[in-house]
Amino acid sequence: MKVLGRDPAAWLALVAVAVQFLVAWGADLTEEQQAGINAVAAMAMGLAISWAVARDKAIPAAAGLLTAVLNLMISFGWDATQDQVASAGALLTAALALYLRTQVTAPIAQDGTRVYPLPKRRPVEDWERL
Repeated sequence: MKVLGRDPAAWLALVAVAVQFLVAWGADLTEEQQAGINAVAAMAMGLAISWAVARDKAIPAAAGLLTAVLNLMISFGWDATQDQVASAGALLTAALALYLRTQVTAPIAQDGTRVYPLPKRRPVEDWERL
């Protein structure tokens, strides 16, 4: 999978180098804050990839990203408790679950039997119809 024509690892490397560049040029970031920024970037890339590949599996990635962002904000001095972080993650998980419920279809019929997708059929040529 590509993001804006580049591999996700390339974007994560860019973020890491950008953070190092900012620190070298005077940005006052602790090592924990630098690590937090890189962790949030990695979580965001993971969410983007999981959303593109399998939206119904993106809820844990989104909740993890929110938790990473909130913990990063705490490392920058935002006053929040772990209970507030956990409840924000739970709220996001519930909201995404409500949204995704309308976007995916379970492979089970109403009577409880498993529904298998139809096999792909090759197109029938005109000469085969004769």
